[in-house]
Amino acid sequence: MELINKITLRLKKFINNKVDRSVAEPIKIVEENGKYFLILKKSPPSDSYISARSLDGFDFDLTDQPYKPENFIDKYSHSAVVADFVLKNKKIVYYGDRQLQLARSSKTNSWSSAKKSLLISPHPVEVGGAFLFPKGIIVLYYEKIKENGVTNYKAFIAEFDKKHPDRLIWKTDKPIWETISHWPSKKITSLGSVMIKNKIVMYWYVDQEVIYGVYLSGFFFDPRQIHKAPVSLNKHSLNPIITPRPENDWEAFTTLNPAATYLENKVHILYRAQGYDYISTVGYAVSSDGVTIDMRLDYPIYGPSEKFEMNKTGRVNPELMSAGGWGGCEDPRITLLEGRLHMVYVAFDGRSNLRLALTSIDVNDFLKKRWNWEKPLLISPPHVIDKSGCLLPEKINGKYVFFHRVFPDILIDFVEDLNFKDENKWLKGEYKIKIRPDKWDSRKIGAGAPPLRTKDGWLLIYYGVNDKDASKYQIGAMLLDLYDPTKVLYRSNEPILSPNKDYEINGFKPGIAYPCGAVIIKDNLFVYYGAADSVVCVAQAKLEKFLSQLKTDKPAHLSPIEIKEVTY
Repeated sequence: MELINKITLRLKKFINNKVDRSVAEPIKIVEENGKYFLILKKSPPSDSYISARSLDGFDFDLTDQPYKPENFIDKYSHSAVVADFVLKNKKIVYYGDRQLQLARSSKTNSWSSAKKSLLISPHPVEVGGAFLFPKGIIVLYYEKIKENGVTNYKAFIAEFDKKHPDRLIWKTDKPIWETISHWPSKKITSLGSVMIKNKIVMYWYVDQEVIYGVYLSGFFFDPRQIHKAPVSLNKHSLNPIITPRPENDWEAFTTLNPAATYLENKVHILYRAQGYDYISTVGYAVSSDGVTIDMRLDYPIYGPSEKFEMNKTGRVNPELMSAGGWGGCEDPRITLLEGRLHMVYVAFDGRSNLRLALTSIDVNDFLKKRWNWEKPLLISPPHVIDKSGCLLPEKINGKYVFFHRVFPDILIDFVEDLNFKDENKWLKGEYKIKIRPDKWDSRKIGAGAPPLRTKDGWLLIYYGVNDKDASKYQIGAMLLDLYDPTKVLYRSNEPILSPNKDYEINGFKPGIAYPCGAVIIKDNLFVYYGAADSVVCVAQAKLEKFLSQLKTDKPAHLSPIEIKEVTY
């Protein structure tokens, strides 16, 4: 609003070559042959047009004779001709009402439309402009939404193939600009848009008094670099890769929430398993390609051994249960550091608060399947529910770094050593990565896999839950500063994976995608997650592309760099 307040609302005095506004209403501004034309419609009973011309797009003078530019098509309201473009001797116009459509013509008075829907919107649509770019046709369109008696125009961008202009290449998922941000209580009418010196200028008729031209900053750069599609993972067609085995009592009920580490050219998967005693243990499988299971042990490699993770009562506090568990070792995360594999997991005795425990094993013993795990220690305090713990695979300034979750945020602690034997030595939650109230992760978040080092930062795969649907767990990604992992550099604006496959919505708890492991193999990112609290799945992405998308995965919002009043 500050920008608007700087603009004078005083109407300029009419001079001879300006428009008598009492007899004509502006309806469109178009560009043709390097000049800009304002088309006005005379008031009833006349139905004719008058025109004004400008060299700069802002100062318009009446033409000596009414002039109807070729790029103005009154047959289709709210339309835009692609200037300086002919395909097979036909010009192209995009237009909209409830959906975006296209018409072709060899002559401006003989347009024909195939009535094919190019984009369907839940709201009425107007086309604001169509521009030829080297790689395609950029269409600026608006969704019209009435809010509190005022029409808000939400601007979006789509790109179409030049050779097949009805073929959509990409579109923005979020509005790039909204009129309500600048004129929250005004009556607004769109007059189209033009390109002026390689910048898009949108024209708006405000309160039937003033025309404003709004320069958008977004076209200082390649429009392909704005938010085209959210960063995402591809679920593998072989999912689920690990399922319960009825012949093994300890994993007959569910197999879920897998940790993963890449050692000696193989992915080692440590998954949570439950039998029908509902006690959680840790199973083991290995894969050469990250997807196909080459070998899977018939016995658990880790299970409850301490009082704080054993339940022999036959009873459970239902408010503390997760995935149907009555006790044991839940949701492991594993990190290779200083020659040992450190496993952080949730310890549960069926009645006390869920707490984090830490154990470790020598990497050589692990590879030779000598399961000489170190005696586990509790690392979180008794008075809080603490889950989703993992250890960073490198020290930062000589200190170990733990990630964990106390509702609703991710907490981070730096500790001098891994000796938690001293009384009252617990993780404290010194730093926070917070939920985002207006996003998909507004209710709670937690670390998924231990962060992976990349050239762009620590890649943290995490889970999030939305306040609007507390039953659904979705997966997101962050890039953290390599030298200060409390600093979030980039964070996915939308989930990178949502539960929608049969194996994710049919199971013990439908709608769950819960990551606990991730590895990088060459240029491939593999993320391992539990689906529906029942099975183990994997999703993939090309790492470079994934990081590039994550770094540009911001809401597509183009700020106006200048708003100028149009004189006519």
